[in-house]
Amino acid sequence: MTKFQWNQEILEGTELLNGRFELGEKLGSGGQGTTYAGVDRLTGDPVAIKELSLDVADSWKAIELFEREGQALRNLEHEAIPSYVDAFHLEDDQGSLRFFLVQQYVEGSTFQQLIEEGELISSESAIAFVHQVLDILEYLHGLNPPVIHRDIKPSNLLLRPDGTVALVDFGAVQVVGPNTFIGSTVVGTSGYVAPEQLAGRTVPASDLYSLGATVVHLMTHFHPSDLPMERMRLRFEPHIVEAPAELVGFLKGVLEPVVEDRICNASEARAVLKGKSTANLPVAVGNGPPPVLHRPVGSGIKIEEEGQKLTVWIPASGRYRRVYWGSALILVAILATLLPLITTKTAPLIAGALGTVLLVGQLFISPTRLTIEPDTFSLNRHTINGLHRGWTEDLADIEVREVGEEKFMAFLPMPAHLVLMEGVYPLHFGFGLTAVERRWVQGVIRGRLGS
Repeated sequence: MTKFQWNQEILEGTELLNGRFELGEKLGSGGQGTTYAGVDRLTGDPVAIKELSLDVADSWKAIELFEREGQALRNLEHEAIPSYVDAFHLEDDQGSLRFFLVQQYVEGSTFQQLIEEGELISSESAIAFVHQVLDILEYLHGLNPPVIHRDIKPSNLLLRPDGTVALVDFGAVQVVGPNTFIGSTVVGTSGYVAPEQLAGRTVPASDLYSLGATVVHLMTHFHPSDLPMERMRLRFEPHIVEAPAELVGFLKGVLEPVVEDRICNASEARAVLKGKSTANLPVAVGNGPPPVLHRPVGSGIKIEEEGQKLTVWIPASGRYRRVYWGSALILVAILATLLPLITTKTAPLIAGALGTVLLVGQLFISPTRLTIEPDTFSLNRHTINGLHRGWTEDLADIEVREVGEEKFMAFLPMPAHLVLMEGVYPLHFGFGLTAVERRWVQGVIRGRLGS
Protein backbone atom coordinates (compact mmCIF):
# COMPACT_ATOMS: atom_id res chain seq x y z
CA MET A 1 0.00 0.00 0.00
CA THR A 2 1.50 3.33 -1.00
CA LYS A 3 1.91 6.45 1.08
CA PHE A 4 -0.66 8.24 -1.10
CA GLN A 5 -3.28 5.53 -0.55
CA TRP A 6 -2.75 5.58 3.17
CA ASN A 7 -3.09 9.35 3.37
CA GLN A 8 -6.36 9.14 1.48
CA GLU A 9 -7.70 6.77 4.15
CA ILE A 10 -7.26 9.25 7.04
CA LEU A 11 -10.80 9.96 8.17
CA GLU A 12 -12.28 12.71 10.30
CA GLY A 13 -12.61 11.53 13.90
CA THR A 14 -10.03 8.72 13.63
CA GLU A 15 -8.23 8.23 16.93
CA LEU A 16 -4.90 10.03 17.06
CA LEU A 17 -2.30 8.42 19.29
CA ASN A 18 0.45 10.42 20.98
CA GLY A 19 -0.42 13.36 18.74
CA ARG A 20 1.14 11.59 15.75
CA PHE A 21 -0.28 8.21 14.74
CA GLU A 22 -3.65 7.64 13.07
CA LEU A 23 -5.22 4.38 14.30
CA GLY A 24 -6.73 2.44 11.40
CA GLU A 25 -8.29 -0.96 10.81
CA LYS A 26 -7.52 -4.04 12.87
CA LEU A 27 -4.98 -6.33 11.20
CA GLY A 28 -4.87 -9.18 13.70
CA SER A 29 -4.57 -10.14 17.34
CA GLY A 30 -2.63 -12.56 19.47
CA GLY A 31 -1.72 -13.37 23.02
CA GLN A 32 0.49 -10.30 23.33
CA GLY A 33 -1.82 -7.69 21.82
CA THR A 34 -3.80 -6.41 18.86
CA THR A 35 -2.22 -4.98 15.73
CA TYR A 36 -3.78 -2.16 13.71
CA ALA A 37 -2.97 -0.42 10.48
CA GLY A 38 -2.04 3.20 10.92
CA VAL A 39 -0.43 6.29 9.46
CA ASP A 40 2.46 8.32 10.79
CA ARG A 41 1.27 11.92 10.34
CA LEU A 42 4.81 13.15 10.76
CA THR A 43 6.10 11.30 7.70
CA GLY A 44 2.93 10.14 5.93
CA ASP A 45 4.22 6.58 5.98
CA PRO A 46 2.04 3.55 6.71
CA VAL A 47 2.77 1.93 10.06
CA ALA A 48 1.66 -1.08 12.07
CA ILE A 49 0.50 -0.21 15.59
CA LYS A 50 0.53 -2.97 18.19
CA GLU A 51 -1.51 -2.37 21.35
CA LEU A 52 -1.42 -4.15 24.66
CA SER A 53 -4.10 -3.12 27.13
CA LEU A 54 -3.45 -3.68 30.80
CA ASP A 55 -7.09 -4.76 31.13
CA VAL A 56 -6.59 -7.78 28.84
CA ALA A 57 -2.98 -8.61 29.67
CA ASP A 58 -2.71 -11.98 31.41
CA SER A 59 -0.09 -10.71 33.83
CA TRP A 60 2.63 -8.17 34.34
CA LYS A 61 4.89 -10.65 32.53
CA ALA A 62 2.95 -9.89 29.34
CA ILE A 63 3.80 -6.22 29.77
CA GLU A 64 7.44 -7.10 30.38
CA LEU A 65 7.54 -9.11 27.15
CA PHE A 66 5.79 -6.28 25.29
CA GLU A 67 8.37 -3.77 26.46
CA ARG A 68 11.17 -6.22 25.71
CA GLU A 69 9.92 -6.44 22.14
CA GLY A 70 10.20 -2.68 21.73
CA GLN A 71 13.68 -2.59 23.24
CA ALA A 72 14.87 -5.37 20.94
CA LEU A 73 13.38 -3.84 17.79
CA ARG A 74 14.96 -0.47 18.57
CA ASN A 75 18.39 -2.03 18.01
CA LEU A 76 17.60 -4.17 14.96
CA GLU A 77 18.41 -3.10 11.40
CA HIS A 78 17.60 -5.69 8.76
CA GLU A 79 15.63 -5.36 5.54
CA ALA A 80 13.49 -8.38 6.45
CA ILE A 81 12.55 -7.08 9.91
CA PRO A 82 10.05 -4.19 10.28
CA SER A 83 11.93 -1.18 11.62
CA TYR A 84 11.11 0.38 14.97
CA VAL A 85 9.27 3.71 14.89
CA ASP A 86 8.08 4.51 18.42
CA ALA A 87 6.84 3.05 21.70
CA PHE A 88 4.70 4.75 24.36
CA HIS A 89 1.83 4.22 26.78
CA LEU A 90 -1.35 6.19 27.33
CA GLU A 91 -4.00 6.36 30.03
CA ASP A 92 -7.62 6.35 28.89
CA ASP A 93 -10.56 8.15 30.50
CA GLN A 94 -11.19 5.23 32.87
CA GLY A 95 -7.62 5.30 34.10
CA SER A 96 -6.53 2.11 32.30
CA LEU A 97 -3.09 1.97 30.75
CA ARG A 98 -2.67 1.19 27.06
CA PHE A 99 0.77 0.27 25.73
CA PHE A 100 1.68 0.87 22.08
CA LEU A 101 4.50 -0.22 19.79
CA VAL A 102 4.75 1.34 16.34
CA GLN A 103 6.68 -0.33 13.52
CA GLN A 104 7.17 -0.04 9.81
CA TYR A 105 4.21 -1.51 7.94
CA VAL A 106 5.08 -4.57 5.85
CA GLU A 107 2.76 -5.39 3.00
CA GLY A 108 2.15 -9.02 2.20
CA SER A 109 0.39 -12.22 3.22
CA THR A 110 1.42 -14.40 6.11
CA PHE A 111 2.37 -17.95 5.26
CA GLN A 112 -0.44 -19.05 7.57
CA GLN A 113 -2.87 -17.34 5.19
CA LEU A 114 -1.31 -19.24 2.29
CA ILE A 115 -1.81 -22.51 4.17
CA GLU A 116 -5.46 -21.65 4.84
CA GLU A 117 -5.90 -20.89 1.15
CA GLY A 118 -4.70 -24.40 0.33
CA GLU A 119 -1.34 -23.49 -1.20
CA LEU A 120 1.43 -26.06 -0.86
CA ILE A 121 4.96 -24.87 -1.47
CA SER A 122 7.24 -26.97 -3.64
CA SER A 123 10.65 -28.28 -2.62
CA GLU A 124 12.31 -25.53 -4.67
CA SER A 125 10.20 -22.84 -2.99
CA ALA A 126 10.85 -24.39 0.42
CA ILE A 127 14.61 -24.26 -0.14
CA ALA A 128 14.43 -20.60 -1.24
CA PHE A 129 12.22 -19.83 1.77
CA VAL A 130 14.66 -21.50 4.17
CA HIS A 131 17.64 -19.59 2.78
CA GLN A 132 15.85 -16.27 3.33
CA VAL A 133 14.86 -17.11 6.90
CA LEU A 134 18.38 -18.38 7.62
CA ASP A 135 19.72 -14.99 6.51
CA ILE A 136 17.47 -13.35 9.12
CA LEU A 137 18.39 -15.80 11.86
CA GLU A 138 22.08 -15.51 11.06
CA TYR A 139 21.78 -11.76 11.61
CA LEU A 140 19.80 -12.10 14.87
CA HIS A 141 21.93 -14.85 16.34
CA GLY A 142 25.12 -13.08 15.32
CA LEU A 143 24.35 -9.97 17.37
CA ASN A 144 26.14 -9.36 20.65
CA PRO A 145 24.34 -10.50 22.69
CA PRO A 146 22.37 -12.87 20.38
CA VAL A 147 18.67 -12.24 19.82
CA ILE A 148 16.40 -15.30 19.72
CA HIS A 149 12.94 -14.86 18.20
CA ARG A 150 11.39 -17.87 20.03
CA ASP A 151 8.19 -17.88 17.96
CA ILE A 152 9.06 -18.77 14.36
CA LYS A 153 5.87 -20.03 12.70
CA PRO A 154 3.84 -19.45 9.50
CA SER A 155 1.76 -16.60 10.94
CA ASN A 156 4.90 -14.64 11.88
CA LEU A 157 6.48 -14.87 8.43
CA LEU A 158 5.20 -12.71 5.58
CA LEU A 159 5.55 -13.15 1.84
CA ARG A 160 5.96 -9.69 0.37
CA PRO A 161 4.83 -8.74 -3.16
CA ASP A 162 8.43 -8.87 -4.41
CA GLY A 163 8.75 -12.50 -3.27
CA THR A 164 10.95 -11.80 -0.25
CA VAL A 165 10.20 -12.98 3.28
CA ALA A 166 9.81 -10.79 6.35
CA LEU A 167 9.87 -11.86 10.00
CA VAL A 168 7.41 -10.10 12.31
CA ASP A 169 6.06 -10.25 15.87
CA PHE A 170 9.00 -10.14 18.24
CA GLY A 171 6.70 -10.45 21.25
CA ALA A 172 8.50 -13.56 22.46
CA VAL A 173 12.01 -12.29 21.75
CA GLN A 174 14.82 -13.09 24.15
CA VAL A 175 18.16 -11.31 24.27
CA VAL A 176 20.65 -13.89 25.49
CA GLY A 177 23.11 -12.31 27.84
CA PRO A 178 25.61 -14.17 30.03
CA ASN A 179 23.01 -14.81 32.73
CA THR A 180 19.91 -15.43 30.60
CA PHE A 181 20.60 -18.93 29.24
CA ILE A 182 17.77 -20.30 31.36
CA GLY A 183 14.52 -18.39 30.94
CA SER A 184 11.80 -18.22 33.55
CA THR A 185 8.95 -17.92 31.05
CA VAL A 186 7.95 -20.54 28.48
CA VAL A 187 6.78 -18.84 25.31
CA GLY A 188 6.16 -20.02 21.77
CA THR A 189 3.51 -21.94 19.88
CA SER A 190 2.68 -25.62 20.28
CA GLY A 191 4.09 -27.76 17.50
CA TYR A 192 6.81 -25.30 16.59
CA VAL A 193 8.56 -25.10 19.95
CA ALA A 194 11.78 -27.02 20.50
CA PRO A 195 11.80 -29.42 23.49
CA GLU A 196 14.39 -27.42 25.41
CA GLN A 197 12.29 -24.27 24.97
CA LEU A 198 9.37 -25.99 26.70
CA ALA A 199 11.67 -26.41 29.69
CA GLY A 200 12.47 -22.70 29.72
CA ARG A 201 15.88 -23.14 28.09
CA THR A 202 16.36 -21.27 24.81
CA VAL A 203 19.36 -21.22 22.47
CA PRO A 204 19.77 -20.11 18.82
CA ALA A 205 19.19 -23.71 17.70
CA SER A 206 15.69 -23.41 19.17
CA ASP A 207 14.78 -21.01 16.34
CA LEU A 208 16.16 -23.52 13.81
CA TYR A 209 13.85 -26.20 15.21
CA SER A 210 10.88 -23.86 14.79
CA LEU A 211 11.97 -23.09 11.23
CA GLY A 212 12.07 -26.82 10.44
CA ALA A 213 8.59 -27.35 11.87
CA THR A 214 7.33 -24.38 9.84
CA VAL A 215 8.73 -25.82 6.59
CA VAL A 216 7.10 -29.18 7.32
CA HIS A 217 3.75 -27.41 7.81
CA LEU A 218 4.14 -25.45 4.58
CA MET A 219 5.06 -28.52 2.54
CA THR A 220 2.51 -30.95 3.97
CA HIS A 221 -0.31 -28.80 5.40
CA PHE A 222 -0.13 -31.03 8.46
CA HIS A 223 0.29 -28.99 11.61
CA PRO A 224 3.40 -30.28 13.41
CA SER A 225 1.24 -31.18 16.42
CA ASP A 226 -0.82 -33.51 14.19
CA LEU A 227 2.15 -35.52 12.93
CA PRO A 228 3.29 -38.65 14.79
CA MET A 229 6.29 -38.49 17.09
CA GLU A 230 8.76 -41.30 17.67
CA ARG A 231 11.27 -40.89 20.47
CA MET A 232 10.46 -37.18 20.40
CA ARG A 233 11.27 -36.97 16.66
CA LEU A 234 8.73 -35.55 14.23
CA ARG A 235 7.86 -38.20 11.61
CA PHE A 236 7.43 -36.02 8.52
CA GLU A 237 9.32 -38.10 5.94
CA PRO A 238 6.34 -40.09 4.57
CA HIS A 239 4.65 -36.82 3.56
CA ILE A 240 7.53 -35.34 1.52
CA VAL A 241 8.82 -38.38 -0.33
CA GLU A 242 9.65 -36.34 -3.44
CA ALA A 243 11.80 -33.81 -1.61
CA PRO A 244 15.54 -33.63 -2.43
CA ALA A 245 17.88 -35.46 -0.08
CA GLU A 246 19.51 -32.17 0.97
CA LEU A 247 16.19 -30.70 2.10
CA VAL A 248 15.22 -33.87 3.98
CA GLY A 249 18.65 -33.92 5.61
CA PHE A 250 18.28 -30.29 6.64
CA LEU A 251 14.86 -30.94 8.18
CA LYS A 252 16.11 -33.98 10.08
CA GLY A 253 19.08 -32.00 11.31
CA VAL A 254 17.13 -29.01 12.62
CA LEU A 255 14.29 -31.14 14.04
CA GLU A 256 16.62 -33.25 16.15
CA PRO A 257 14.94 -33.13 19.60
CA VAL A 258 18.21 -33.26 21.57
CA VAL A 259 19.60 -29.77 21.23
CA GLU A 260 23.22 -30.96 21.55
CA ASP A 261 22.68 -33.18 18.48
CA ARG A 262 20.85 -30.54 16.42
CA ILE A 263 22.26 -28.32 13.69
CA CYS A 264 23.43 -25.49 15.89
CA ASN A 265 23.58 -22.39 13.68
CA ALA A 266 22.37 -20.87 10.43
CA SER A 267 25.74 -21.23 8.69
CA GLU A 268 25.85 -24.97 9.32
CA ALA A 269 22.21 -25.32 8.30
CA ARG A 270 22.92 -23.57 5.00
CA ALA A 271 25.86 -25.91 4.31
CA VAL A 272 23.69 -28.97 4.93
CA LEU A 273 20.95 -27.58 2.69
CA LYS A 274 23.51 -27.11 -0.09
CA GLY A 275 24.78 -30.67 0.34
CA LYS A 276 28.20 -29.47 1.53
CA SER A 277 27.97 -30.87 5.04
CA THR A 278 26.44 -33.82 6.87
CA ALA A 279 27.19 -32.48 10.34
CA ASN A 280 24.56 -33.17 13.01
CA LEU A 281 22.38 -35.24 10.72
CA PRO A 282 20.76 -38.18 12.51
CA VAL A 283 21.09 -40.27 9.33
CA ALA A 284 24.79 -39.52 8.82
CA VAL A 285 27.01 -41.90 10.75
CA GLY A 286 30.77 -42.11 10.35
CA ASN A 287 32.46 -41.24 7.09
CA GLY A 288 30.60 -43.71 4.87
CA PRO A 289 28.36 -42.84 1.91
CA PRO A 290 25.12 -41.00 2.69
CA PRO A 291 21.88 -42.98 3.00
CA VAL A 292 19.53 -43.43 0.05
CA LEU A 293 16.27 -41.65 0.83
CA HIS A 294 14.10 -43.06 -1.95
CA ARG A 295 13.29 -46.54 -3.23
CA PRO A 296 15.94 -47.52 -5.82
CA VAL A 297 14.48 -48.10 -9.26
CA GLY A 298 14.09 -51.82 -9.99
CA SER A 299 14.43 -52.97 -6.38
CA GLY A 300 12.21 -55.82 -5.26
CA ILE A 301 12.24 -54.69 -1.63
CA LYS A 302 8.88 -53.60 -0.22
CA ILE A 303 8.64 -51.15 2.66
CA GLU A 304 5.26 -50.39 4.21
CA GLU A 305 4.39 -47.96 6.98
CA GLU A 306 1.00 -48.42 8.62
CA GLY A 307 0.65 -45.92 11.42
CA GLN A 308 3.52 -46.72 13.79
CA LYS A 309 4.21 -50.13 12.24
CA LEU A 310 7.10 -50.52 9.79
CA THR A 311 7.42 -53.64 7.62
CA VAL A 312 10.44 -54.37 5.43
CA TRP A 313 10.13 -57.35 3.07
CA ILE A 314 13.28 -58.47 1.27
CA PRO A 315 12.83 -61.13 -1.42
CA ALA A 316 15.18 -64.08 -1.83
CA SER A 317 18.30 -63.35 -3.85
CA GLY A 318 18.21 -65.17 -7.18
CA ARG A 319 21.99 -64.94 -7.50
CA TYR A 320 22.62 -66.56 -4.12
CA ARG A 321 19.99 -69.21 -4.75
CA ARG A 322 21.82 -70.30 -7.89
CA VAL A 323 25.15 -70.37 -6.06
CA TYR A 324 23.59 -72.26 -3.16
CA TRP A 325 21.97 -75.01 -5.21
CA GLY A 326 24.99 -75.27 -7.51
CA SER A 327 27.25 -75.74 -4.50
CA ALA A 328 24.86 -78.30 -3.03
CA LEU A 329 24.95 -80.35 -6.22
CA ILE A 330 28.73 -80.22 -6.31
CA LEU A 331 28.90 -81.39 -2.70
CA VAL A 332 26.53 -84.26 -3.44
CA ALA A 333 28.65 -85.26 -6.45
CA ILE A 334 31.82 -85.18 -4.36
CA LEU A 335 30.22 -87.28 -1.64
CA ALA A 336 29.01 -89.77 -4.21
CA THR A 337 32.54 -90.11 -5.53
CA LEU A 338 34.00 -90.52 -2.04
CA LEU A 339 31.25 -92.80 -0.83
CA PRO A 340 33.48 -95.94 -0.86
CA LEU A 341 35.92 -94.17 1.50
CA ILE A 342 33.28 -93.11 4.03
CA THR A 343 33.19 -95.23 7.17
CA THR A 344 30.60 -95.59 9.89
CA LYS A 345 32.74 -93.39 12.13
CA THR A 346 33.16 -90.52 9.67
CA ALA A 347 29.66 -90.59 8.20
CA PRO A 348 27.95 -88.77 11.14
CA LEU A 349 30.61 -86.04 11.12
CA ILE A 350 30.30 -85.51 7.38
CA ALA A 351 26.51 -85.48 7.54
CA GLY A 352 26.54 -83.00 10.45
CA ALA A 353 28.95 -80.63 8.69
CA LEU A 354 26.99 -80.84 5.47
CA GLY A 355 23.71 -80.22 7.24
CA THR A 356 25.12 -77.22 9.09
CA VAL A 357 26.42 -75.66 5.90
CA LEU A 358 23.10 -76.23 4.13
CA LEU A 359 21.07 -74.79 7.03
CA VAL A 360 23.28 -71.71 7.43
CA GLY A 361 23.19 -71.26 3.68
CA GLN A 362 19.44 -70.78 3.96
CA LEU A 363 20.21 -67.31 5.36
CA PHE A 364 21.53 -66.29 1.96
CA ILE A 365 18.66 -67.60 -0.17
CA SER A 366 15.53 -67.09 1.96
CA PRO A 367 13.25 -64.05 1.97
CA THR A 368 13.25 -61.83 5.05
CA ARG A 369 10.46 -59.94 6.78
CA LEU A 370 11.35 -57.35 9.42
CA THR A 371 8.51 -55.78 11.40
CA ILE A 372 9.09 -52.94 13.86
CA GLU A 373 6.25 -51.71 16.06
CA PRO A 374 6.33 -49.24 18.97
CA ASP A 375 6.84 -51.99 21.57
CA THR A 376 8.05 -55.13 19.78
CA PHE A 377 9.87 -56.22 16.64
CA SER A 378 10.30 -59.47 14.73
CA LEU A 379 12.87 -60.62 12.18
CA ASN A 380 11.75 -63.63 10.17
CA ARG A 381 14.41 -65.01 7.85
CA HIS A 382 12.15 -67.95 6.89
CA THR A 383 14.73 -70.56 7.83
CA ILE A 384 14.71 -73.28 10.47
CA ASN A 385 14.75 -71.39 13.77
CA GLY A 386 14.98 -68.19 11.71
CA LEU A 387 12.25 -66.24 13.54
CA HIS A 388 13.49 -63.81 16.19
CA ARG A 389 11.33 -61.55 18.37
CA GLY A 390 12.35 -58.84 20.78
CA TRP A 391 11.62 -55.43 22.31
CA THR A 392 11.91 -52.38 20.06
CA GLU A 393 13.54 -50.34 22.81
CA ASP A 394 16.46 -52.79 22.72
CA LEU A 395 17.27 -52.02 19.08
CA ALA A 396 20.37 -49.84 19.09
CA ASP A 397 21.22 -49.41 15.41
CA ILE A 398 21.36 -51.00 11.97
CA GLU A 399 24.78 -51.37 10.38
CA VAL A 400 26.16 -52.30 6.96
CA ARG A 401 28.77 -55.04 6.75
CA GLU A 402 30.91 -55.05 3.64
CA VAL A 403 32.39 -58.18 2.01
CA GLY A 404 34.74 -60.02 4.37
CA GLU A 405 34.14 -57.75 7.39
CA GLU A 406 32.67 -60.73 9.23
CA LYS A 407 33.62 -64.40 9.04
CA PHE A 408 31.43 -67.50 9.03
CA MET A 409 32.83 -70.31 11.19
CA ALA A 410 35.76 -67.94 11.95
CA PHE A 411 37.41 -68.35 8.55
CA LEU A 412 34.88 -68.06 5.69
CA PRO A 413 34.36 -64.42 4.58
CA MET A 414 30.70 -63.42 4.57
CA PRO A 415 29.19 -61.38 1.72
CA ALA A 416 27.94 -57.84 2.28
CA HIS A 417 24.78 -57.65 4.36
CA LEU A 418 22.91 -55.73 7.05
CA VAL A 419 23.18 -56.22 10.81
CA LEU A 420 20.39 -55.19 13.17
CA MET A 421 21.94 -54.59 16.58
CA GLU A 422 19.78 -55.78 19.47
CA GLY A 423 21.89 -54.22 22.15
CA VAL A 424 25.27 -55.87 21.57
CA TYR A 425 23.80 -58.89 19.77
CA PRO A 426 23.94 -58.82 15.95
CA LEU A 427 21.06 -60.08 13.79
CA HIS A 428 22.30 -60.73 10.25
CA PHE A 429 20.07 -60.33 7.19
CA GLY A 430 19.88 -58.63 3.80
CA PHE A 431 22.32 -60.84 1.93
CA GLY A 432 22.32 -60.31 -1.83
CA LEU A 433 21.24 -56.67 -1.75
CA THR A 434 23.02 -54.05 -3.81
CA ALA A 435 24.96 -51.30 -2.05
CA VAL A 436 22.22 -48.80 -2.88
CA GLU A 437 19.53 -51.09 -1.45
CA ARG A 438 21.52 -51.64 1.74
CA ARG A 439 21.90 -47.88 2.30
CA TRP A 440 18.20 -47.34 1.56
CA VAL A 441 17.01 -49.97 4.05
CA GLN A 442 19.54 -48.71 6.60
CA GLY A 443 18.28 -45.12 6.25
CA VAL A 444 14.61 -46.14 6.60
CA ILE A 445 15.22 -48.25 9.70
CA ARG A 446 17.51 -45.64 11.26
CA GLY A 447 14.78 -43.07 10.73
CA ARG A 448 12.35 -45.32 12.59
CA LEU A 449 14.78 -46.08 15.41
CA GLY A 450 15.80 -42.43 15.70
CA SER A 451 19.49 -43.30 15.34
